[in-house]
Amino acid sequence: MKKSILVASIIALAGNAFAGGYLTNTNQSIYFLRNPARDASIGIDGVYYNPAGAAFYNDGFHIQFNWQNAHQKRDAYASYGQLFALNKENPPSMTDFGREFTGRVDVPIQPSLFALYNTGDWSFQFGFGVIGGGGNCEFEHGVGMFEALVGSGGQTLAQGFGAPTAQYSFDGYVNGKSYYFGLTLTAARKLSENLSVSLGLRGIYYTGNYLGHIRDINYYVGGQQYNYAIASQMPEPYKTMLAPRLADLELDCDQKGFGIAPIIGIDWKAADWVNIAAKVEFKTKLRAESEAHNNAAFDALAGSNPAFASYTDGAKTPCDMPAIATIGAQFTPMEKLRLNVGYHHYFDMDTKQWTKDMVGNTNEIVFGAEYDISEMFEISAGLQRTLYDQTDLNISDMSFNMTSFCYGFGIGVRVSPSIKLNAAYFQTFYDDYTKTVPNQSVTTYSRTNRVIGLGIDISF
Repeated sequence: MKKSILVASIIALAGNAFAGGYLTNTNQSIYFLRNPARDASIGIDGVYYNPAGAAFYNDGFHIQFNWQNAHQKRDAYASYGQLFALNKENPPSMTDFGREFTGRVDVPIQPSLFALYNTGDWSFQFGFGVIGGGGNCEFEHGVGMFEALVGSGGQTLAQGFGAPTAQYSFDGYVNGKSYYFGLTLTAARKLSENLSVSLGLRGIYYTGNYLGHIRDINYYVGGQQYNYAIASQMPEPYKTMLAPRLADLELDCDQKGFGIAPIIGIDWKAADWVNIAAKVEFKTKLRAESEAHNNAAFDALAGSNPAFASYTDGAKTPCDMPAIATIGAQFTPMEKLRLNVGYHHYFDMDTKQWTKDMVGNTNEIVFGAEYDISEMFEISAGLQRTLYDQTDLNISDMSFNMTSFCYGFGIGVRVSPSIKLNAAYFQTFYDDYTKTVPNQSVTTYSRTNRVIGLGIDISF
């Protein structure tokens, strides 16, 4: 049984639990949850979405704090012929012998902070948030490829004993998390009453942890139970044949890394009722160093298989954040109404961790509207469509991003001239993705995601 294939799939577990590309979290403020088309808006959260346009915000010191709660469900319905029927502890009841494997991502608190100081033509800005990744994804009972490879190993074992089939049982578990913490410092300047530019630097600190195990593998052939303890005591050649197939594998790897990238922006008031803005975030080159606490069986596999080399002690892994180009426009057809549109392009193909036969570049379009009901109450809503360009090589049981459609809505309440409260709800619907491996498996992947958020703006 090729356990190396099984364990290698763990490394892609923790992905983006929020809005944006494969890694990038674009939902950095409650304003975004209310209306994801923030690319040309003028506000405190312009520190992230439109830093050049933030120079046109009111003079003085402004601060915004955002708190978000996210929950995501990742399901993979897998069928490997009739293989799963041989699971001794949990045989499936479905006639197609398929079974659903479920992962959960829960993020109870996802904070972000923006600070803005405007004086005359100058704007000085600070931002902090989880720029990528986020959350902890757990598959309590493993995933389909775990069970399939254990089960297929049993069939190989049965052939060695001249038996028609082998039942199996095992304990599989996967857990992964990754966070890209970003700190941004920006200076912007108004060149005229209608034009401003910005230049910033973002430092990103990456931390991740990957846990997984395959334990207590048991095969049942011809009425006899075989496990590692039994196999290790058997004479040759049975010991050599059985023991490697039944050994526990333990993966426990922490990764940390740091990178810096510039950000440039421009904002142009094309007319009294039209504002246009663009921004480029350059690629963040980031190499994560591993501190691993794997068991000897896992490290032995890593020594002979390059797929494991990055998850052994002292190894370095590429975890680049892709470059992003955004452009947007805000239209104000009447004093109380603002209409927004934007386009985002993620340069995923230029990162080190993905190859061109895995992914193309991601594209995203956003729309939104805001309306001032009164001086105290403001409502907004918007839509986002994210279009991934990828092949089956980028889809696995534990890491699958699919083209999605999002909507968000919310309210802002100005409780005083200097304090404004914000609340929003954001929901994502993903297109199902079916991956077929000839003569092996058919797996359908599905995801759901929701985020709720609260925030406060304070001006001094």
